[in-house]
Amino acid sequence: MRLVELAVEKKRNQMMKTAIKTGLTSVETVRLSQELDEMLNVFIPPHLEEQHSKSLDYKKKL
Repeated sequence: MRLVELAVEKKRNQMMKTAIKTGLTSVETVRLSQELDEMLNVFIPPHLEEQHSKSLDYKKKL
């Protein structure tokens, strides 16, 4: 696994543990979620984002 993927996975796990402990809408959970969003926006290439979006549209039609 690449370092970027490990960093994203670590942040996701941290967010999930915090959400379980403090709730989905706690300030800490929301902050970690925003940090994860920022990481994903930087690290996910635009063409993969486009493919993911098309996949979701297809699943909605089913």
